Amino acid sequence: MATEVKIVRDWDSDAFHRRVLQLEAAGFTARRETYTVTPEMNPDTGEVTHLHSIELVRIAGAETGGNVGAS
Repeated sequence: MATEVKIVRDWDSDAFHRRVLQLEAAGFTARRETYTVTPEMNPDTGEVTHLHSIELVRIAGAETGGNVGAS
């Protein structure tokens, strides 16, 4: 079995969480221990933004629920 890994990174927290939910619905599992929120400051404006990041994995050939493997 092969393992597929995706890393989701986004500055917009809503877009980040939507993408993670989409991948989980597609059979990926979020590796919660890899979740980070990194603050960054724009040196010109002083505005602080946050980069959200997480790793998700899917084992190829593993059942993901639903009708997988049903006859």
